[in-house]
Amino acid sequence: MKIFRKPLSILLFASLPLIAQDDIYQNGHAYPPAAKVRIESFEVPVDTTEVHVPVTMDIESPNTVVAHIRVYNGQGGRAKPDTTKAVIFRPGDPLSKTVSFAVGSMKEGNNVKAVQSSVPDGAKREGGGILITAKAGAVNEPIEDEGREALSFKPFGEPVYSVTGETIQFDDKGGSGSLSTSLHHGRTQDGNQETGYYGTVDMGGFVRSPEGLKLSTRRLDEPAKKGSKEYPFLAAMLSGHNTPETQFKYGSVEWVVKMPNRFGSWPALWLLPTSGWPPEIDVYEGFGYNGSWKFSSNLATNIHGGEHGKRTFTRDAMRIKMSDFGLPNTLDSDFHTFAVTVHPEWIVMFIDGVETMQYANPFQGRTWYPLTNVAVKAKPDASYDQGSGDMTIRSIKVWRSE
Repeated sequence: MKIFRKPLSILLFASLPLIAQDDIYQNGHAYPPAAKVRIESFEVPVDTTEVHVPVTMDIESPNTVVAHIRVYNGQGGRAKPDTTKAVIFRPGDPLSKTVSFAVGSMKEGNNVKAVQSSVPDGAKREGGGILITAKAGAVNEPIEDEGREALSFKPFGEPVYSVTGETIQFDDKGGSGSLSTSLHHGRTQDGNQETGYYGTVDMGGFVRSPEGLKLSTRRLDEPAKKGSKEYPFLAAMLSGHNTPETQFKYGSVEWVVKMPNRFGSWPALWLLPTSGWPPEIDVYEGFGYNGSWKFSSNLATNIHGGEHGKRTFTRDAMRIKMSDFGLPNTLDSDFHTFAVTVHPEWIVMFIDGVETMQYANPFQGRTWYPLTNVAVKAKPDASYDQGSGDMTIRSIKVWRSE
């Protein structure tokens, strides 16, 4: 689908022709098929010290795809070292790229092995592991990467909201200039199996400190109750659903935050429409209830389509890492700047000014507001006391183009 080849160098500076959406996105209910990413066995020259692994997508993608390729020891051949590298396909990039690895002991017939170490983010994995075999006369050259460079963040629109950890205003209902401490539908999220209760201001989940405003989570002395159900943990939410200054159809949001690292915590930076869920744009999620999640380095983004409480599609990126984009693994020990731009054609996400993910925008005309929260999804009998359960906010800014 050639619609994904539009140049993005002017994305944040001028209006681009709109994509005809009726057939492709069904008014936000559908999304084009996910690409499939494949690697295949190949041969390399005898005594080579570097192998160039071709990585191929079968179709153009409406979203960024990040594949992770691992090269490791095989029969006689050695990876130097056994390592995994990311290959990034942005919308409009060529469908084939190579990624290079250092190897040794590549005598005639020796091999090293390679595999996609995980399902590609934003795509599907096709095929399995491969062999890279040394053979006299073989040719293995890298493909020149003709993909576009990552965008740098530039706000889209005029500034309409800007607060720091000292000046941010919030209360239990929210309103002009003040964020709400609850979701638009209440203080619990049973559909996500959350065990935390989004507390009111007087429950102590919001603490101003020299570093910024802390959204603090903990085990409650007495569980909060909603009907017959009990919630053992305090969660923290700041939502703009009643704050008109934070709302926009097209524009940008920027958060400067430091993440928690407590097992069972679920920090998130996201957008919802004033018309209700879905759709949803997840700029960052930290799946701290997953034992393999590394708060210092792991990232996750997503878009969800549908309407009236029914999700009809999702396109996630749940295995990307800070290092994939040349960024330091310090999400829980230092402040980082997260941003998203919602343009009529594209949704683009950034960390520390560097583009990380891009999605063709299937949600034209919605009015969005930001949410900043730390949910809790710990087992009811968990101690929930290891590491920090706090997200610290240094600043939040919103720009509105429309």
